[in-house]
Amino acid sequence: MTALLYAHVQAGGSALASWTPLVGMLIGFAVVITALVAFGRSGDTEHPLAAFVLRAPMALERLTGVPGWAAATVGLSLFGLLMAGQGFYSDVAWHVGLGRDKNLFTAPHTSIVIGLGLIFGAALAGIGFASLQRVDTRLRWRAVRVPWSTLPLLALGGAAVSGFPLDELWHRAFGIDVTMWSPTHMLMILGASFSGLASWLVLADAGVRPNRSGWALGFHVLAAWLTLQGLAAPLGEFSFGVPQFQQIFHPLLLSVAAAFALVAIRLVLGRWWAVGIAAVNFVIVQLGLLNAGQDGAAPTRAVGLFVVSALVVEAVAFLFGTERRTRFAVAAGVGVGTVGLAGEWLWNQHAYQPWRTALLPDAVILSTIAAVGTALLAASFARAAGLQRTARPIPGRLLGAAAAVVVICIVLPLPRHTGDVRADVRVDRVGRSPDGEEVNLTVTLDPPTAADHARWFQASAWQGGGLRLADFKKVGPGRYATAHPVPVEGGWKTLIRLHRGGEMMTVPVFLPADAQIHKPEIPAVDRVAPFERETKYLLRETHSGAVGFIYLVYGLLLLALAAWATAFAVAVSRIAPERARVVGGPTESRLTAPTPTPA
Repeated sequence: MTALLYAHVQAGGSALASWTPLVGMLIGFAVVITALVAFGRSGDTEHPLAAFVLRAPMALERLTGVPGWAAATVGLSLFGLLMAGQGFYSDVAWHVGLGRDKNLFTAPHTSIVIGLGLIFGAALAGIGFASLQRVDTRLRWRAVRVPWSTLPLLALGGAAVSGFPLDELWHRAFGIDVTMWSPTHMLMILGASFSGLASWLVLADAGVRPNRSGWALGFHVLAAWLTLQGLAAPLGEFSFGVPQFQQIFHPLLLSVAAAFALVAIRLVLGRWWAVGIAAVNFVIVQLGLLNAGQDGAAPTRAVGLFVVSALVVEAVAFLFGTERRTRFAVAAGVGVGTVGLAGEWLWNQHAYQPWRTALLPDAVILSTIAAVGTALLAASFARAAGLQRTARPIPGRLLGAAAAVVVICIVLPLPRHTGDVRADVRVDRVGRSPDGEEVNLTVTLDPPTAADHARWFQASAWQGGGLRLADFKKVGPGRYATAHPVPVEGGWKTLIRLHRGGEMMTVPVFLPADAQIHKPEIPAVDRVAPFERETKYLLRETHSGAVGFIYLVYGLLLLALAAWATAFAVAVSRIAPERARVVGGPTESRLTAPTPTPA
């Protein structure tokens, strides 16, 4: 109880510190498991413990018609993903609005750990249940039966769980950073993000087509939605308003997520499902259902529409058909990277860092190339996920080239530089608000044209109990003023941020004294100063550490990525021919009325 009270006080009484969402989800989970065990049957095993363990999956099989091992695996992994996602969004909001957390097991951290553990546990459960039910699998050792689809879940969950203790070691070595895209964070985020894809493969591995029953369709739709949500999760970097990487990642990763998820959904589920899932996803995110429990300490917004891209994919399917998968994927990728991106452009005119013409043409070129590569990978994935036996496979060399192109597109914008720009900053105090003392800023740049083609030029204040952003408006040659005041008191950290091309740089306005990291206050006064690299102030809590540990962690991240790619490649290549031969059926899922059918 003391730890819970401490966490709540440390978060300034924020609802982000509340344990209610986590406790509520765990109680609901316990109720469901208890009911399944109570009303389930043990199967034909004679071992008492095995009989008891099988009661829950056998109850799921009776209820849904989905093989028990698969239903339990999918249900457990997707519940883990939802729990980890709830903790993730609350944790990012905490760091943006309130700064570092002094207690390791906060409510968001605990949700993340339990959720990641459930994803890993789902893979183990799938193997255990398949073994007890004596499922016919090609991969086995004595009595242990290993479905191909559990390999990606094992790799994802194992790496994600390992990311939590590694993250604690990382913070001890280099300080308490507050960046989302650190290597240890990405182990956890991506491990969870791809679990929707892995769960989708579990359904295919069990021979469950979406047209098999209402329950089967429901499982497929849930896996498809969480695939879209998972692929968009890394874009929390931009949805919370304090991005620390180039803005071009926003349209680029949006296009990657849209191309993969929507192409796969269209091929597996058929007509209009991609549009429907994208629209429902947007409504859910807008209503804040995924961010329940947050009290505005750090605002968020829907990272993208996805609806326009879904309409583009549907139009491509209508115009070109889906039988020739390579042609369909290339056309869909081009459409997502151009017309779909135009829809996202309109939506992101109201983002915290609005999309401007300074992103052109780079954003369109990189996004289109990456979307084409991703759409090709999605078409191959859909062949396995939809058990489409007669769909012509995409050549392996083309898939390898597509994957390499996507990786190159993502790596290219990673470097961040600092330009040769100076700022003459004038601070005009305008009074007090509930956030403390506030000021207007006037900045004169040298050279005067330094911000003419900026991707953003803002005053940013965060970690004082929320997020405050003020764009700079041009009031003269090289002279800019904030559109509205920003706070410069208490725990607020206020910076002038200039992002142009690959350059991301800052001049501090106000940073509080921090005895814990031995940093003095930077007062809000008039100053003339050069722009410096952003991480010096955005990651003020960090310090230098052992170089060898950096290489170790980055090496583990690369190893995990390679393991994930290999596990998915093996599962997809094995499931498509093996399971499709067993269940047979048409090339595309034929969903009964009133469910729309594919072309």
